[in-house]
Amino acid sequence: MKPTPIPQALGRTRKTHVLAACAALSAGAFQAQAHTIVGDRVFPATLTIDDPGVNDELALPAFSYMESINPDGSPSTFNYSLGWEYAKTITADLGVSVGSAFNWQTRPSAQGWSNIETQLKYVMWEDPKAEAIVATAVSYEWGNTGSPQSASLPSDPFSTLTFKVYGGKGFGDAAADWMKPFAITGEFDASFPMTATNADGSVNPTSVTYGATLQYSLLYMNSHVQEVPELFRRLIPTVEAIFTTPVSNFGPNTPGNFPTNVTTGVVGPAVYYIGQYFEVGVMAQAPINRESGAHLGVLAVIDFFLDDIAPDTLGKPLFGPPQQHGHL
Repeated sequence: MKPTPIPQALGRTRKTHVLAACAALSAGAFQAQAHTIVGDRVFPATLTIDDPGVNDELALPAFSYMESINPDGSPSTFNYSLGWEYAKTITADLGVSVGSAFNWQTRPSAQGWSNIETQLKYVMWEDPKAEAIVATAVSYEWGNTGSPQSASLPSDPFSTLTFKVYGGKGFGDAAADWMKPFAITGEFDASFPMTATNADGSVNPTSVTYGATLQYSLLYMNSHVQEVPELFRRLIPTVEAIFTTPVSNFGPNTPGNFPTNVTTGVVGPAVYYIGQYFEVGVMAQAPINRESGAHLGVLAVIDFFLDDIAPDTLGKPLFGPPQQHGHL
């Protein structure tokens, strides 16, 4: 599952390719979701980018809705997606994940499964006192593992290899109390389709994806700064943004279609509830331009913490000791 909306047709001309590109607008925002704890800082499973850690978790369901504009002036398309993602630790610093999504739309009506995506992720550096962490990952979307090309909303017939870098920093070590609840996370990806040109002559661009979140943890404030009313003390409001820019092999621009080399993305506020065994998150996503969508969309996820639900069985690493978590 690609980590950003990509609604434009990117040079494809067949109807099925256009429908698949529209589905990416709904399904594209999801990837391996997890919550990460560094020292006493909880980085939630944010909806636009992945958090910078590895964990044993299950995201089910991950919902997306966005209305996309059709460049030919026909009525806009309503895009929906329900995704899932299972993440498993191999060691405390190394994890794998697998996921997919079912996508459907109206005007015109179409539906289908996206390709299966797998990921290997490694935490390179972590400083619990500084609430800082850096990780890297490689993911692979397996072409033709979703709905066949004969489906009304087919999966991509080609595979895509993506290299990723993540970072996170909490400001619990700041001198001013008002800064302590804040945290930031970021992600940068480079995606390389394994097939440059499709059978119909359309092309698959190489692209970069980059995003960030600004978080204000009432959970952290309640534990380390001052008491928060019980109704709010497990909430983490955020502001999030994610963008994708084609960098090569994006094909020529043609009349009646969106530009093939334009940057797309969404920004918006979100809020996360962090329970003992699960997380619930909701985000209002605003497209940055016509190519990214029309009006506000919605992202939402329920994420189950298997490392807390079954810490001695399903939720522990395959090798070595479990992660040393702080206190929620």
